Amino acid sequence: MTRSDVLILGTGLGGTLLGACLASRGVKVTMLDAGVHPRFAIGEATTPDTSFRLKLLARKYDVPEIADLGAFYALRDAIGPSSGIKRAFSFVYHQPGHPVDLHQAHQYPTFAPPLGPDCHLFRQDSDAWMVTVAMRHGAKVHQSTRATDIRFDEDGVTVQTHTGEQHRARFLVDAAGFGSPLMRQLGLQQDPLTLQTDSRSLFTHMIGVPSFDGLVGDVNAAGIPYPLCQSTLHHVFPGGWMWVIPFDNHPDAVNPLCSVGLMLDRSVYPETGKPAEEEFREIIARFPDMARHFEGAAAVRPWVSTGRIQQRASQVVGDRWALMAHAAGFVDPLYSSGLNLTAGVVDQLTSLLVAACADGDFRRARFEPIEAFFFRNLDLYDRVVANSYRSFHHFGLWDAWYRVWVIGLLIGTGVNGNLYMRHEAGLEPDLKATEREPATGLLGSQVPECRAMLEEAFALFDTLQPDGANADAIADRLRALLAASPCTPDYWQWGDKAVRSTPAFTVGGLLRLRWWFLRNAPPALAQRIFAWKVSVALRYLTREVLRQRRKARSRSRRYLRDALRSWNSDWRSTSTG
Repeated sequence: MTRSDVLILGTGLGGTLLGACLASRGVKVTMLDAGVHPRFAIGEATTPDTSFRLKLLARKYDVPEIADLGAFYALRDAIGPSSGIKRAFSFVYHQPGHPVDLHQAHQYPTFAPPLGPDCHLFRQDSDAWMVTVAMRHGAKVHQSTRATDIRFDEDGVTVQTHTGEQHRARFLVDAAGFGSPLMRQLGLQQDPLTLQTDSRSLFTHMIGVPSFDGLVGDVNAAGIPYPLCQSTLHHVFPGGWMWVIPFDNHPDAVNPLCSVGLMLDRSVYPETGKPAEEEFREIIARFPDMARHFEGAAAVRPWVSTGRIQQRASQVVGDRWALMAHAAGFVDPLYSSGLNLTAGVVDQLTSLLVAACADGDFRRARFEPIEAFFFRNLDLYDRVVANSYRSFHHFGLWDAWYRVWVIGLLIGTGVNGNLYMRHEAGLEPDLKATEREPATGLLGSQVPECRAMLEEAFALFDTLQPDGANADAIADRLRALLAASPCTPDYWQWGDKAVRSTPAFTVGGLLRLRWWFLRNAPPALAQRIFAWKVSVALRYLTREVLRQRRKARSRSRRYLRDALRSWNSDWRSTSTG
């Protein structure tokens, strides 16, 4: 029988992030997984807010490798070039039987270097790498080990596996995602489900997916700052949307795959029982440019067809147990909320478990803040996503609702970016502020000015008539609300429906944004997102640029050396062989 402080079921990103953080803090961690790495997983795109949360986890719990998941160039250097770059979120609107109008396309940039850009994670590589990170920091990992029985008592939990082995721990975390064994055993699935979003999915990995930029004309002339193929591309249409996540969209790419998934509103597209690829082709055939995008594409793995993908537990924590984010609930891949929720739960659970392992108090009451955090933000995303599906039937309303999400993401990202830069300046040494408001609210929902904007936007959207007759009127009011909000920089002209992308977050763009908030926003709001000095940012930029130059020079020197002689001393600094 193995004995540990914390037993984690599942070695996906959530489980390994938690395992690495706990082990780094001296907690004895054992991890079990029914499968084996490398393996396929969805949840492949990061967001600016998620990337800052990952960087904060790395600093807070002394696991520097986690920060490599939070920016593309760091990811490329640490894990390899099999993942893709994400310079933006792009949304292209389609109507049945009509070609795309690029003046119905939107784009929201991610951060430029050194804070970004974001990533398209090739999960079989990133997840396998994170397993090794957790192990290097001290976690014990058992793959191909399926939990068959879970039993709690006053002193802890015993898990029996299919091989007959027993694992004993003081606390259990279920990070197994969909099909959570603990949720199943304890009967925690919420029934009936209270989430508003009701969608299903068809997805796979494909080859032969061309750049959409080359199919639809001059994208940049239509006001889109970044190439669509260097972003997470969303094909949006009445009744659903599609993700297109390429892994071969940068000069160092080695991976020809593209993740493709069709998300369908079940009230518009109920299950048909047809083979997944047949249904996929039938649906996209209604939209000429979407069909052209996939004319020569072929799946390289079996298609997956789901029923309703939403789930929500009735409880997230209990005496001596907790569910990780994907085991506790899921809304929809739209806006990539899953990894953001996961990073937030990992942060709070690590902090509380380190304290519990020290004093022996593993009662539910200690962990209730995690449950409150998770349900509050899951329900927030559910409202945002459900309204998005409703808006897809009316382009004007979708245009306005997209803008609401953008401002929420801007403020939410600003809160965590502020903590990161203040830590860089030595002003937040322990980073305990990540566990308090406003950092505990996704999409800026715990920042009073942003929360007020979101609540008014929800109230306006709730007046949408079933036939959509007032959709344009609601859209106009939403744009006016955003234009008047102290969260919206006026130079963005975000109330003008002709402006469909924000300025890019280059170094100059970010400094201009900081300047605007410090001079025009309410002081309390400005201090929540930009309470750092320009000198800190410039010092950070200089350090990262010099680091990249050193790496490039080192590669060139090694290449030339190997061309001229055989022996080298690289073995002194490598950890294998």
